Amino acid sequence: MTEIIKHENVLAQTRTMAAALTFTGGFIDAYTYIQRGQTLSSGQTGNIIFLSSALAKGNWIGVINRGATILAFILGLIVVTLIQLSSKSKYWRIIEMTPIFLITFLVGFLPTSFPNYIIVPALAFGLSMQSGAFRKIEGQGYSNVFTSGNLRKTALS
Repeated sequence: MTEIIKHENVLAQTRTMAAALTFTGGFIDAYTYIQRGQTLSSGQTGNIIFLSSALAKGNWIGVINRGATILAFILGLIVVTLIQLSSKSKYWRIIEMTPIFLITFLVGFLPTSFPNYIIVPALAFGLSMQSGAFRKIEGQGYSNVFTSGNLRKTALS
């Protein structure tokens, strides 16, 4: 049994997995920035800057979009931590990846008129769970999202 878990951990920590996760997070960030109101789905450090700018300019739609995205990302980190703490399954990473698979599939069918303040936070939630599932590559610390370590530590504590 421990050999299976050890093998699963090795697969989850490969450079190939890191490249795939990094590409995915970057692609979704580019999509949300270009097509969904210039808000980043995984780049929460950027969203904090954009939120401050929108607040200073009185852009309330921008404040709502970025604020909801940051909160969804934090909620995703909390959910992923609770799953890890309570899961007895060796397949806990699959459980944590399910939301991003489902969300990206659904977003692909939604028209561009669908509100950004719903789509971008949903993607942020899924990407934060993805980020929480894969924190090490070849035994080294790894993050596939551009976010402040302080935001992650604050949310998790």
